[in-house]
Amino acid sequence: MDVHVPFTQFAQSTPLFTLKEARERYAKDSHNRSILNMLHRLKHQGRIRQLANGVYAGTLAAVPLDRYRVPDALRDDAVVGFHSALEWHGVANQVFQTVYYFSARPRKDVVFDNVTYHRVAPPRVLNNPQQKLFQVTVGSDHTMVTERERSFVDCLMFPDYGGGVEELDKSLAMFPSFDFDAALEYLKLLRKPWLYSRLGFLLDRHADGLFFRGKSREKFLRHLPSGVAYLGTKRPGNRWVSAWKLMVPETLTPPTERPIQT
Repeated sequence: MDVHVPFTQFAQSTPLFTLKEARERYAKDSHNRSILNMLHRLKHQGRIRQLANGVYAGTLAAVPLDRYRVPDALRDDAVVGFHSALEWHGVANQVFQTVYYFSARPRKDVVFDNVTYHRVAPPRVLNNPQQKLFQVTVGSDHTMVTERERSFVDCLMFPDYGGGVEELDKSLAMFPSFDFDAALEYLKLLRKPWLYSRLGFLLDRHADGLFFRGKSREKFLRHLPSGVAYLGTKRPGNRWVSAWKLMVPETLTPPTERPIQT
């Protein structure tokens, strides 16, 4: 958009923008209240809507608001993750009414157009600057999103943010391929052996489509926990899958267990 466009036209026709962006665009510092005064007037006139403090959407925008861009407007360090990242990558079984994103800074949920934007703290191992953007991709619109395999592992770490294990199983079926080495690299960083069990079991269920066999499968089997792992919550009806040292819901138990190759 032309930098010389009047502010009113910019505000009402831009799908998403922040107060900071508006001030930078029109060279107004925080001591100048002209931008704030115009935003107040435009909001009163129904030409813009406010998502959160300092975040706005133009009501006359030619394109709809992209839900996956909103986290970046809410937090400078936001990274879209979990099931929302699977949606962004096109490998989710369905689209949720909650957008999950990582940010080191806490923030209350923001609800806009019936979509909830929920912040989650990043894993502690990613708090250092060297790992902050581990397996994160940047879209053409500068949206930061966790990569496909990391997103799936994050969902297995916190199944509620992935829609539960059955939803994740259906989503994995939509993967055209799976980068086992990328997943293993992330699992090594997380140091949670039970995640090898969870992911390995689900990959086994889709082994033919994802070519999960041989050396790739063996790499997961080498890192299983010493005790029992669970896929989801402990509940009656769970069944034991010895190959993965895993208790799984009965609905996800494979017809026959594949032997460990030696």
